[in-house]
Formats: sequence, C-alpha cells, structure tokens
Amino acid sequence: MKAVALVLALGLSPEASLEPRVRPGLDVLREEGAGFLAGRRVGLISNPTGQTIDGVSTLRVLREELGVSVTALFSPEHGFRGDAAAGDEIEDDREAESGIEIHSLYGETRAPTPSMLSGVDVLVFDIQDAGVRFFTYASTMKLAMESAARAGIPFVVLDRPNPQGGLRVEGPVLEPGLESFVGPAAIPLLHGMTVGELARLFRASSSDLAPLDLKVVAMRGWERQMVWDDTGLPWRPPSPNLRTPRAALAYPAMGLMEGVEISEGRGIEETFEKVGAPWIDEAVYAAALEARGLPGVQFLPATFTPRAMPAAPHPRFRDELCRGVALRVIDPRRFEPLRTGLTAIEILRSLYPGSFRWVKNEREYWIDVLLGTERPRLALEAGIPLERILERERTAIEKFVREREPYLLY
Repeated sequence: MKAVALVLALGLSPEASLEPRVRPGLDVLREEGAGFLAGRRVGLISNPTGQTIDGVSTLRVLREELGVSVTALFSPEHGFRGDAAAGDEIEDDREAESGIEIHSLYGETRAPTPSMLSGVDVLVFDIQDAGVRFFTYASTMKLAMESAARAGIPFVVLDRPNPQGGLRVEGPVLEPGLESFVGPAAIPLLHGMTVGELARLFRASSSDLAPLDLKVVAMRGWERQMVWDDTGLPWRPPSPNLRTPRAALAYPAMGLMEGVEISEGRGIEETFEKVGAPWIDEAVYAAALEARGLPGVQFLPATFTPRAMPAAPHPRFRDELCRGVALRVIDPRRFEPLRTGLTAIEILRSLYPGSFRWVKNEREYWIDVLLGTERPRLALEAGIPLERILERERTAIEKFVREREPYLLY
C-alpha cells in the first residue's frame, strides 16, 4: 500500500512501478554474459537509446560489467549523444569518460571504413529504431553490415521493440532503383519488424551480405501486437524530435508532411503531433479531417509558433504563427498512418490549391523519396480517390508480409 501511495504521489500510475514485460537484447546479454564477445575487440554502434532498463549504457555494460574490450565507437544521425538536429552532419569525437574514439556515420562517410575497423573483431549495433522506413537508423545498420561483411567480421544486433508494433505493415514498398539513406531496401513504409529481424531480412536479400556472420540477441517477452506502452519500458528518444511514444506513433503519418511546404511541428515540443502553416484555417482543416472518420485518431484545431531550438535550428515558418491541427492517436491498434498522412495531404491540397506546394529540388519531389515511389503523388494530382491509391499498394504489401515471415523472431 505504501509503495502504491508513493507512486501516486510521484504522479505515476501503479503499473509504472512494475517490472517491464519486455527485456531488450542488451538486458538479455547482460544477464547471460559476454559469451561470443569475450576476448574480442568490439566496435559499438550506439547512442543514448542504448541503455539497460535501469539506465546503464551499452558501453558501460560491455566494458565494466562484462569485461569486453571496446576499441571503437560509431555514431548515427543525431550523434553518439543523441542531441544533434535532423540532417546535421556529425563530426568524429571521443567519448568523454573512456576516451574511445567515436567515428561518425553521418558525416563524410556513412559506413565504417577499413581504417575505422582496423582494430575491431566484431561490430555490435544497439540503437532504438522508430519502425518507419524513412528513419535513418536501419540504413546505418545495413551499411555497417556491408562493411562488416567486407572486413570478414561478425555483426551483432541487440534487439529492441518496434514502437509501431509488429503487426502494422503499411505503405508503398520501396521501388527498386529508388534506394536512398531514407530508403535502404525494398521494404514498406511501416514494415512491422524489429531491427534484429530487419538485419536478418537484409542479409538474406543482398548477395553482398551473404557471407556475413550475423547474430541477433533476441528480446524476451516482446509480442508482435505490443505498442510501446505495452512493453513497460522507459522511453528514451531515438531522436530529439521524437520526445514521446505519442510522437513516435504520429511520426509515420505526419512525417509525410515534410514532403509539403507546411510545418510538421519542428521548433515546438509537440513535433509531428501538430502540423500547420500561416495560411491554414485551423477550424476548417480540423473539421474536414474529422469528417473523414479516420480510424484510431482525432484531430483538434491548433495554433503554434515554431522557434529555433537545438533540435530544430531552422524550422519552417520560424517565428510565424502557424494554424493547423493537433493529431491524437486514441487507438494505436486501429490507427492507419499511411491513410492518415495521405488524407491530411489530400484535404490540404483541396482546401488551399493556391498555397499548396510540394517540396521539390532540381531532381526529385521529397514526398516521392519518403514514400519510395511517385505513384501516390501522381494519383493525388490526378484526383484519384484515396481508396484506390491505397488499394494499388495492397498486393505488394501482402507479398512483403509473406516474404518477411522466415526472418521474424517473435
């Protein structure tokens, strides 16, 4: 009774004090011991999401608890400390406490080079992914796997949950030839796989990875129907703009807004949970979205002013009042991110044809890069109903669900 009273006094639910239902791969390794890492020089790819349930970093677990020699560190987008803005190049650095060199995989090179691996016997990957194809950590993992294969060294993935769950598979499958750093392979926008499962799929799908010695330290207790709140695990932001599990759920839908010239909420605390622009009528836009009856989600009128901050030093419409909507995922199991994101774009285009603009450079439309195909954009421009747009992708999605089956661990 006293424990429950203390939890309530701290503003937590009684459930938050219970042991998490899921034990990530790092915690499993910690319990089982160094095993095949013993006596090997380890290169660690990680960031602040690489922690045990009780907050001990992967680096400390390996070095201080398991007695493993860590000789090199590697950082993805947002850096080893996880505080760099999206798209900012990361410089090489040194880890403050150990003095170990940190090689940037989001700067001049995005894959470990032979010189970086000269003193490494095995690469270990421990990063929390967002479960969305255009989030870059899966690309970093795949490129590192390719470097490990060329170097003839094993690659180890310490598995972690997919925040989107393991059942939701949505979105166009990336078209061959459109691979990019936000599209590492022919997988859907939401693939419903953990990073360990993705690594197994990547190896099987690429002749370059065929010789790779891949090991996955599987989680305990994770089930495919789980979303983040079901795991009982603490949330450690995989990027400065995914501050909460709510933002992570909204990300695959509202992240598509980066392909349109409106604010996706960078420069405010609720990034990806609010979108807008100075030329939108928030009440009209929210009402139009609500009228669609999209499953598992609610839209409320919202206003906000993007400000420069470390996570977003140059937000779109900086210091301008933006009008738009706040998205609330009220039922994650019914929520359909692709349908939601494309509906938000379709309605925006129909309400404000004079102000609506796709983000485009001299070579490509950014929405095509995010979606991995130009089909939805061209269909929206042609006035094709959204149901037909989604139906066009169904066959490829069903094929992917069958093809991923041999690589699932849970």
